[in-house]
Amino acid sequence: MKKLMWALAGAVLLVVVGAAAFAFVQAAAFDASVNKVYPIPELDIRAVSDEAVIARGKHLVESIGGCLECHGRDLGGHPSEDLGPIGVVPAPNLTTGRGGIAARYSDGQLARLVRHGLRASGKSLRFMPAQDISWWPDDDLQALVSYLRTVPPVDRTLGETRIALLGKVLDRIDAIPLDVARRIDHEAPRPKTLRAQPTAEYGALLARGCTGCHGEHFSGGAIPGAPSELPVPANITPHATGLAAATEADWNRLLDLGIKRDGQPLNPFMPIQNLRALDSAERSALWEFLRSLPPRPFGER
Repeated sequence: MKKLMWALAGAVLLVVVGAAAFAFVQAAAFDASVNKVYPIPELDIRAVSDEAVIARGKHLVESIGGCLECHGRDLGGHPSEDLGPIGVVPAPNLTTGRGGIAARYSDGQLARLVRHGLRASGKSLRFMPAQDISWWPDDDLQALVSYLRTVPPVDRTLGETRIALLGKVLDRIDAIPLDVARRIDHEAPRPKTLRAQPTAEYGALLARGCTGCHGEHFSGGAIPGAPSELPVPANITPHATGLAAATEADWNRLLDLGIKRDGQPLNPFMPIQNLRALDSAERSALWEFLRSLPPRPFGER
């Protein structure tokens, strides 16, 4: 019995040491990656005063960009969000006010931030899901920059992002994307113009913003490492545990009213304000894409 106990203790010790070594290696890899300076110059995109372009930028911010959800309706940002063992992540001030990114970044740097996930220093963003909108064409980047230049300045200085050990490990095993730039194909061609079409192909681009919660397979399930108080994302594939019985009318009712097929309201964690702002082509495109997905059981993310 004594030998067995010693053997068990040794096995436990090996597991603990192995886990600690694994975490150390992953954390070191994360730190090296986010401190890498990418040799990508700022983009040749400049703000304009054209009202139609600015209106398009406002639409992007309020809908597919999802900017208001984190940065607030005034785009002045929010203090650090405590994500428990993952870290502390503030939502930066995007305006030209004191402490704002738009006050420190050139037009080309703001455009590069979205397309390549890079800060002014050339290092990777952390947490902001630029990888979900890096497909935006030049016209949309210009629209975004033009709109940000018109937003009333907000004087608000916020804290620094801090990613804890668990967050670094989860990033490296691709459970939670925190190191943004390494997830973007920087060589991929982007068109100058890309108009919204009510097609599954365009919907696939819009749906990139859904993967952070619903998973790369869109079938939902608990988010790895997320605090217990966060709701569990639903299955949005056409599976019996997802949207198999839903109609496009149900979809539009969900977006307009925040009410599910069973009459229950959506959890406030769902960015319904952004989805409600989608135009008709964008709504149809996203619906067509979701209906085209392979049905997957709930929880396969």
